[in-house]
Amino acid sequence: MLRVGSRKRHAAILRELEISVPFDLDEFIAGLERRRQRPIRMYPFAFEPGCPCGLWIATADVDYIYHHAGTTPFHATHIAVHELAHMLLGHDHTCAWDQIVSLIAPDVDQTLIKLILGRGAYSTTDERDAETVATLILSKHNR
Repeated sequence: MLRVGSRKRHAAILRELEISVPFDLDEFIAGLERRRQRPIRMYPFAFEPGCPCGLWIATADVDYIYHHAGTTPFHATHIAVHELAHMLLGHDHTCAWDQIVSLIAPDVDQTLIKLILGRGAYSTTDERDAETVATLILSKHNR
């Protein structure tokens, strides 16, 4: 169950967003790029079993979003929006993802990475909040 503070925070985030109806991921990303004044790069990737199905890597200049390539278009969009929700929520903790990052993004200088967040389960408050915001964005704007 969501805390009252979480619901208010999620609603405030949604009010600030430019979201087209029906939802268009490219337009949504373009709006976030303008808002954050930094590029967001999307990449499909064939994750191995046991790995997260989505990943956000933030460097000093660019945000990279990786989403599972072997899924439906709707699910891939949901994964991407979940990772974008981490940005909107201001999540900034770092996880130990060195092997995954070097496999997925060998062109990204590992010393320049400032933040890595992955999506595989919803066992933390951050993951639950990101999933809630993603679901709200997609359900409200996909009618």
